[in-house]
Amino acid sequence: MRKSKDRGVRLDDLMLRQLYKQRVLIPFVAVTSGRRTEPHTLDQPEPRSGGTWLTELRAARRDGRLMDLVAQPFLPRLQFTPPSSYVPGWWNGLLYSEHQLAIVPRLPNYLGKARYSYRGKTMYPRLPEPDPFLRHWATWYHRIALMATALEARYLPVLEPDYIYLVNAEPSQYQEYRVAFDPVAMSERLRYPAEQVRKDAEELLLWAHHLDPLDGPWDQLLRRAPRDSWKNFKGDALSVMSIRQTAEILLRFYEDLVEHDAAPKLPEIPLMSWHPLTERLSLRSQTLDQDLMEAGLSPHYGVVLALEGDTEDIHAPAVLELLGPSNASELVRIMALGGVDKDPVPVGALAATPLVTRKNDDGRFWWVMRPPTRFMVAADPEGKFYAPDKIAKTRTAILDKIRANLRVKGVKASDSELEELVDLRTWDESCYEFAHFSDSELADAIDKVHHTRNGWSREELVEALRYWRDQKKDIKEVWKRGKWDAQLKRPVDPWEYEVSKTKLAEVLWPVLRTKIEAAKTDPDAPLPQIAQVVLDALRTAQRWRHKSFVLTAVS
Repeated sequence: MRKSKDRGVRLDDLMLRQLYKQRVLIPFVAVTSGRRTEPHTLDQPEPRSGGTWLTELRAARRDGRLMDLVAQPFLPRLQFTPPSSYVPGWWNGLLYSEHQLAIVPRLPNYLGKARYSYRGKTMYPRLPEPDPFLRHWATWYHRIALMATALEARYLPVLEPDYIYLVNAEPSQYQEYRVAFDPVAMSERLRYPAEQVRKDAEELLLWAHHLDPLDGPWDQLLRRAPRDSWKNFKGDALSVMSIRQTAEILLRFYEDLVEHDAAPKLPEIPLMSWHPLTERLSLRSQTLDQDLMEAGLSPHYGVVLALEGDTEDIHAPAVLELLGPSNASELVRIMALGGVDKDPVPVGALAATPLVTRKNDDGRFWWVMRPPTRFMVAADPEGKFYAPDKIAKTRTAILDKIRANLRVKGVKASDSELEELVDLRTWDESCYEFAHFSDSELADAIDKVHHTRNGWSREELVEALRYWRDQKKDIKEVWKRGKWDAQLKRPVDPWEYEVSKTKLAEVLWPVLRTKIEAAKTDPDAPLPQIAQVVLDALRTAQRWRHKSFVLTAVS
């Protein structure tokens, strides 16, 4: 009743009795108090562990107290409802197989035909005779449940590719059973030929396809859910998963028969074609990353934004949080370059090289595993990689490395598409601080983080900042080399200790934030360069996240 409710169909014990009476959903087996058949013991020992119902079932089999209700006419005295007086541990002896739940989605229309009558304070349902269509499926589902229950001990534990799911047995016991399992002998014992196994499995998969509320990448993602997470599914989604599970047990059995030359191989299904076998629980036509990409849920960064200095490493995440949506940090990864002389080619190629899986059937493009990642750099215009006469060469080197990485996999892709993967930028001043703040703003900030200011007046500090800005040097020259002496014609008076760039960044952040906020409301206010870089990174990442990508193949 609980599992039917999870699948969107409410049943109570009185309705279960009616379904049994009309031969629509017959209990799988009944454990009786008296002997019904010949006692049966196994030739080999069984695992000792097990729940109460399993223990009762084994004891009843051993004593001959099992009854197949399908082979019996309707037994009106068979109890479904607990006695009115409380009896501790009462059980009616009826057991169902989880595989019988495949019929549950077919029940609502039939249950809607029930008529009710009162006896005392209890309302009793009465179901009509089922039509031939429902009766056919009731018989078929019961037979499938018999077969799947007989086979599940061998195949159910290994349906998940990276996990063995065992209940009531130790791994060593299961391995021993698995080695001894003979699929051909089992097929003969069950009177279940390979042709019927495949036909039943495909019929189940057709039923699952009919019920499936999802399609495309969402359906593919649902199939990847581990069995322990199915408890979170409801309605048809749960029914689809359990029906596929039953079909997968049958198909694993069939594939075992193929390996023993007792059945022909399953057909190869062309890509982009539909067949019942494409509904298999185990089918993985794409990688997880590809399914996530097609669903617009890729967890991979759309942009890796590399920054050169300490100040921008602190400001950029704050700008991202200020301008971006709540998930901005999932879209753009901000990383430190480690200085303008740090070679960006290895990290840039690693970040931006597309992960290619295979070529499509007609050879026009390459499938990629996940959305592309753009490698963006914002750096001071200096050094051997980002100086004005070097930056184009640096970008070409990164793209060449990406092409080389792809060639290792035999991939040649369109240059115009690869060009989208690398974006190198430099500030329009000699360093980040000069590009974003005035000399006066910088002097005020330095005054807050440096206790002595080397004995300079504020005017001397502003003058020194202006001088090194005009010389197109980094701001650190102020405290490393000092101020310009016109008579000596050289810098003098270097500071005893340097300004902390980290503390300076923290003091400058409110100034930068004010400028960004002003640009958001005033179209005439300039947008700080770091804000433009972060915005461009965000827009690229957002645009790419909700698309599916391929690489155009070239000869």
